[in-house]
Amino acid sequence: MNLHGRIPFTGRLGAITLLSALALGGAVPAAQHARAASSKNTLSIGWSVETKTLDAAGNAQNPDIWVMNNIYDQLIRIGPDGTTLTPDLATSWNVSKDATVYTFHLRKNVVFQDGTKLTASDVKFCLDRARGPKQLWSWTLGAIKNVAAPDPLTVTVTLKHPWGPFLSDVALFDTGIYPQAYFKKVGASGMASHPVGTGPYALDQWQKGQYLRLKKNTQYWDAAKYPMQAVEFDLIPNDNTRLLKVQAGELDVDNVLPYNLIAQVQGTGSAQVQINKSTETNYFTFNTKMKPFGDIKVRQAISHAINRAAIVKAVLYGHGTPANSFLPAGAIDYNPNIPVPTYDMALAKKLLSQSSVPHGFNMTMEVPSGDSIANAEAQILQSELAPLGIKLSLQQVDPTTLFNQQQVGKYHFTTNLWTNDIPDPDELVSFSVDYTQGAFSFYTWYNNPTLVSLSHQAEQSNDNATRQKLYFQIQQIWANDQPFIALYYSPFVNAVGKSVHGFSENPLGYFNLQGVTKG
Repeated sequence: MNLHGRIPFTGRLGAITLLSALALGGAVPAAQHARAASSKNTLSIGWSVETKTLDAAGNAQNPDIWVMNNIYDQLIRIGPDGTTLTPDLATSWNVSKDATVYTFHLRKNVVFQDGTKLTASDVKFCLDRARGPKQLWSWTLGAIKNVAAPDPLTVTVTLKHPWGPFLSDVALFDTGIYPQAYFKKVGASGMASHPVGTGPYALDQWQKGQYLRLKKNTQYWDAAKYPMQAVEFDLIPNDNTRLLKVQAGELDVDNVLPYNLIAQVQGTGSAQVQINKSTETNYFTFNTKMKPFGDIKVRQAISHAINRAAIVKAVLYGHGTPANSFLPAGAIDYNPNIPVPTYDMALAKKLLSQSSVPHGFNMTMEVPSGDSIANAEAQILQSELAPLGIKLSLQQVDPTTLFNQQQVGKYHFTTNLWTNDIPDPDELVSFSVDYTQGAFSFYTWYNNPTLVSLSHQAEQSNDNATRQKLYFQIQQIWANDQPFIALYYSPFVNAVGKSVHGFSENPLGYFNLQGVTKG
């Protein structure tokens, strides 16, 4: 997941007693206890951060995206493995010889969840809205020149120039398709709270602060692959409460099983522990507008003062690996040849001595309150920087407030994370190093014209070998400049009830609900 509208999961408090959990308010509201969440026909998933919007083109965070993925279809869908693209509303497509015109052929007889029939005009409307200048993710569709609907089952997209990531970009969550007439009636706010799509599940109930429940869309064109009649997402901030509910059979999935509880659950056999490969990468990010973070030597010194392996051991209990790149390990065009920055205090001191602050300095780190992992990382960093003469002060900030401050550059230094939304590397590369795309290089305000140029070259090529060479080069320059620090790669960890079969989480974080059964 990334920072862009998607706040990192919070509330990972670690192992505490049930008495403490209840004292901390970990109990779920009574309304949740009254529902048959453990019904054989309902899959219940507990997590720690609430869904905010269900508008496909809205300002989305992970808990929004992972719900919307079941409500909306796109022209193309990301496969269950998280790395391939498969037909969705478009059963096939053709590409012109110059790679600037894509013609999509729509699936016949698709019906929206409000009973209206899908047409190409709906697709055109949604794509045009998603690429509008006011939409948060419009930069991913910036190469589109025109969208046309020449007949009810054909959509033609004309590009300004070849665009390598285009097919992945039209599989991004913001291109979810909804009825044009319905949107014009209810507007963005109506779509955010009462969405209508063509996906396998439709919104049933939404009690803000408690739960969000989806019901099976029996008119879905591939409904047979989804046995569950309902999927429920329960807001349960407390770690122990979620786990205890799974162990008691009152909850099917604990989506945020803390790393320090993995061995305990595995040892007792009280639930299935799923450790799935992910594209999640954790970072420390600088605001390079703030002195002295614009100084490359300062950033390099801090990077070499961090013992990434020790953080993985202490915070993740060994369930992760130190990061060498801002791209996730194993992702398309990830560069495995870049070494992980060495933990070398002598080198860190030497680099700092060559900087604008050779004797050290005082710095502030904004830490998302309630996030035990982020706080643990910050405390470790605090002790690691002390030998350099860097005094690190920790400031607790509400996660939503911190996210908003980062977007406008009102922070100094903080933790962050990303998970890919599409297989193509362009989404993260553009977000991280292309200053012109609106995210100001992961909100670091680092502006390197060479990286901007290389990123654009990679986007406008359809040759995989050329693109890989460019992305390898981008990662190498980034590794030298350290505009933000890649800490580690971590897996997705779920505690799953013994009665659940076929559930998994793919590398993008999407829940694979196809074929899930209980019993």
